[in-house]
Amino acid sequence: MNIRRYIFEKAVRCMERHFLRRRPESLDSIFLSLDKVQEPDSIDVYTIAFNNAQVIELHNRYVAKYLKGNINHIIIDNSSDPVQADKIRQVCLSTKTPYLRLHKNRMGVFSGSYSHAAAVNWTYRHIVSARRPYGFGFIDHDIFPVVPLDMASILHERPVYGARRERGNAWYLSAIISFYRLDWLKDKKFDFMPAKVDGVYLDSGGGNWNNIYSKADASDINIVTERTEPFREGNQRHQDLIELFDDDKWVHTINGSYWKTIDVVKEDFIPDIISRFESKNPVS
Repeated sequence: MNIRRYIFEKAVRCMERHFLRRRPESLDSIFLSLDKVQEPDSIDVYTIAFNNAQVIELHNRYVAKYLKGNINHIIIDNSSDPVQADKIRQVCLSTKTPYLRLHKNRMGVFSGSYSHAAAVNWTYRHIVSARRPYGFGFIDHDIFPVVPLDMASILHERPVYGARRERGNAWYLSAIISFYRLDWLKDKKFDFMPAKVDGVYLDSGGGNWNNIYSKADASDINIVTERTEPFREGNQRHQDLIELFDDDKWVHTINGSYWKTIDVVKEDFIPDIISRFESKNPVS
């Protein structure tokens, strides 16, 4: 590791440690219990929200409709815009969706991936570790289930489920969608921070390569299929395409926080996009 990279990683970890110290009791939350979950086969589904109340309103609707079993859907608000954060809180209040507003996250000075990863790590340390559900997962705020899914049954079969990203000689599960059985993570260091492996950059989730995936039994991990297709004319990823995971069971509309400027309001299209895939997968 060269000296510049060493200094950079030290700065990242120093800032992350400061961010992780803040405890949830001092933060704004509604409907969120930190007591150990008692329901059998309980699954906590965490969404890191960022600056888009309209997409969270749609996201909450379809998560509630299609994720089955003992599901606890929890919004962790990492928004940098206080106006949008207040709107997201109101959406969660109106739907009785557990919500927690994170404290100021300065990791974005490095990139959005570092901010997102710090929010995931904070959630695992302070919320997952306190609640200790049977399983848990992280899904992006712009990903939508479009068929009934029983995540506990999926994790019964294999303890890890998600979309794989390959970079050089390493791979990891994407922050877009990844689920874990908690007992499988015992004695493993869960770390969603980006990392470099053999000089290759791995974005959010990459830190789990060295800590988890490089040593894991491949048969434990359910890697979902994925593909892209346009939802309107054009072929620009952040503007015209959607991603589809696990044989079209999940729709990812991409760029839900508009970190990349585009000329379309995607929320106007989401109900029609989802309706199209619902009709392809009718509920019996």
